[in-house]
Amino acid sequence: MKNYTAGDGPATPSLNDLLTTRQAAEATGHTVQTLNQYRSWRTTGQYPDAGPEFVKLGRAVFYTRAAVDAYVANRRG
Repeated sequence: MKNYTAGDGPATPSLNDLLTTRQAAEATGHTVQTLNQYRSWRTTGQYPDAGPEFVKLGRAVFYTRAAVDAYVANRRG
């Protein structure tokens, strides 16, 4: 099973390192709906490695640039 985590990235990402779902979709080549489904699967534990890791700030969902980069790199490998 592939690991799509950010690895040794900072514990608390800066706001400059956070991507919206739309920006993460553009970077991964997925649709926003696909990332939403992956996030649901990760949250419920159905597929804990689906899509890149995400963070929530209140109700807002973001993806760290490091997690998206790791996800894209692992998909190519």
